Amino acid sequence: MPIAKENNLSSADRILRAATELFSSNAFNSVSVKDIATLSGANGALISYYYGGKKNLYQAVLNSEAMVFLNLIEHVDSQPLSPLEKICLYVRNVADIQNQNPNQVNLVYRELLMPSGFCDNFVQSKLFKIHQFILEQVSKGVEGGTISPELKPTHVAFTLESLIVFFFLTQDFVRNLGALTEEGKQKYLEKALESYLALISKN
Repeated sequence: MPIAKENNLSSADRILRAATELFSSNAFNSVSVKDIATLSGANGALISYYYGGKKNLYQAVLNSEAMVFLNLIEHVDSQPLSPLEKICLYVRNVADIQNQNPNQVNLVYRELLMPSGFCDNFVQSKLFKIHQFILEQVSKGVEGGTISPELKPTHVAFTLESLIVFFFLTQDFVRNLGALTEEGKQKYLEKALESYLALISKN
């Protein structure tokens, strides 16, 4: 069903919303310009007019989704919290974002794990900032004595990011095994995070 024109969205916004919905559940090559035009209710020629083609539109979608994370990082970093508390707050908020947009944020994860090959600028300018935030908090934790100094911050940061991404990519499988309920999803992730932080924290 085409995205309703009555919601006062411009053609460009309807195209972006339709592309986000389609790319979130399908690989780039599985989505056609016709698919986007049909769902958006806009003329296919407008995709080139507004975005310069499907590849540029895909990048616009990724940039839009990444801004959700970058805005979150800015918010968390402004809080008067310890590095470990900031990491926990970040993870809780990422879980909230995932619950609200279960498919859309997977775009960011998918581009991180299986790069499309034509979004290098996106990876360097956006995803790197997400990694840099986690790394910075871990480094401060090591410097402040709350994280074991024997651990290398880059390794800890990478493991934390992997834990978050792996959880969201496998949650449906875990739920089907009966080990996870929708209501307990966020708590499950928080407990996993707490377990890992307990291992790396300096006693």
